Amino acid sequence: MDREIAHSAWKSAETVKKLSDRVIGFGPFGVGLDGLLAWIPGAGLVYSGGAAVYLLYLAVRSGASFTTFAKMGSVLGIDVLMSGVPLPVLPDIADMLWQGHLMAANALQKDVEARHGVPPSHIERVERERLKRGRGLGWISWVLLIALIATVWRSDFNETLSLGWWQAFKAANVSLAGYTVGLPISAGVIVLLMFIINALNRAPRRA
Repeated sequence: MDREIAHSAWKSAETVKKLSDRVIGFGPFGVGLDGLLAWIPGAGLVYSGGAAVYLLYLAVRSGASFTTFAKMGSVLGIDVLMSGVPLPVLPDIADMLWQGHLMAANALQKDVEARHGVPPSHIERVERERLKRGRGLGWISWVLLIALIATVWRSDFNETLSLGWWQAFKAANVSLAGYTVGLPISAGVIVLLMFIINALNRAPRRA
């Protein structure tokens, strides 16, 4: 019975994350009701809060660990706060980018999978989605690598090589959208993004 309840919670979490953050999907990214309703005063907060409470209820019902529950509570709390901030435009855009419901649902599903596995009826589809996600993240990694090479190429790194490789790197600048940014900062941001993408792509996959 515990396994059936946990699998039922897994399926419900899948439905919530698709409605909230995957109505329109493109690669590893997407937009759903949580982001779209943020542009309607009051509607975003009501939906975000309701979905958050439901996901936490599913966590309790499925017997999720305290760590999972705390993680879900944190990302959902941020999501609800973003939906309720009374400022124009900025919180709406932030709410679309911060996919709290999806992150919380994924945390719950991983907890269920660790104890009971993926629901049998969803195993094949989950594997397909994970392979597709992996390919999408792989393409993003290549794009970031090209961006890193282009950033170094467009900088004045070569002009400062007389200082030595490391000194030249620290002293080099690159022009981005009309602004001059230090090469260590711009390259560091790209490398950090590559690290995050690689970590997501190598996340444990449970059958």
